[in-house]
Amino acid sequence: MAYLLGIDGGNTKTHALIIDARGWPSGFGASGGSDFQEVGLDSAKQEWRTAIQAAVDASGIALKDVDLACFCLAGADLPEDYSALEKATAELVSPVRALVKNDTMAALRAGLHESAFGITIVVGTGFNAAGRGIQGEEIVLPGLGYISGDYGGGRWLGRQMIRAVMRAWDGRAKPTKLTKMILHSIGVENELELIRYLRREESAQEDLHKLVPLLFEAAFDGDEIAQELIIRLGQEVGLTANTLIRKLELEEEEVPIVLSTSVFRGKGPLLIDVVTTIVHQVAPKAVIKVSEFVPVVGAALDALVEGQFKVDKDLLVNLRTGLSEQYPDLLSGMP
Repeated sequence: MAYLLGIDGGNTKTHALIIDARGWPSGFGASGGSDFQEVGLDSAKQEWRTAIQAAVDASGIALKDVDLACFCLAGADLPEDYSALEKATAELVSPVRALVKNDTMAALRAGLHESAFGITIVVGTGFNAAGRGIQGEEIVLPGLGYISGDYGGGRWLGRQMIRAVMRAWDGRAKPTKLTKMILHSIGVENELELIRYLRREESAQEDLHKLVPLLFEAAFDGDEIAQELIIRLGQEVGLTANTLIRKLELEEEEVPIVLSTSVFRGKGPLLIDVVTTIVHQVAPKAVIKVSEFVPVVGAALDALVEGQFKVDKDLLVNLRTGLSEQYPDLLSGMP
């Protein structure tokens, strides 16, 4: 039996999943963030190693029994990044064949399944997007924050939420329900203490993406400031999707638009509604979908495809059944 290994290495976590050629999952492992641009290559390799070893141990096979490992990694943005990552991953899993892709490609495959082409927008800690055309051509945006022209992402949203609270406090903006919610969540009494906390605890500024669920709660409860932020994000997601649709000449196709990560499962329909409206202005037949699987499943599916194994309905049934029985957290719950 052939075994395939998928690795999704992101800013905050690393996942590894082993599946066989029939789609049955056999082992899963997790570790910390492994974006080498943030933690360094040595630390990234340690996180990949930890997640892979946990998946191998759970599967009951040896690493050498794996046919192919597909590393879908945050930080794989520029050509020189791929050079460094390809060398590091090859050394890590030798003699297993290793491929390196940007982590957006795992998100794309996790939503496409059998489809040959489509677009994905990833709103995680940061913001990124990728697309695959009908002939297999691929476009991956750099996803390097403001230096590559990006808006959005969990950290960006968290900072905008703090900004909204402070501007409401000093009178430059309308009051917002976010104030009470954020003060309670962080555990401070007032806005001045919030300023002191964020200035004193610099690491807390890196965790502001954890506030994002509160944004959707406030918006669903009618808060105008929160709604404006979600609309702004939706506009950027739609604009980015449309840019890739045009570049790949998919305007007339029933192109899947895969929205990946938990941000797109936030409370209420506002974000998805905004994205749908904007995308349909360019691609009226586009199908907006929230991914059924978390990205590491897409990385394992990409390993199957790259290994020349067939991804069909029977394999997907096996995959869904196996995940629901063994690793339900790898299912988004929104097929």
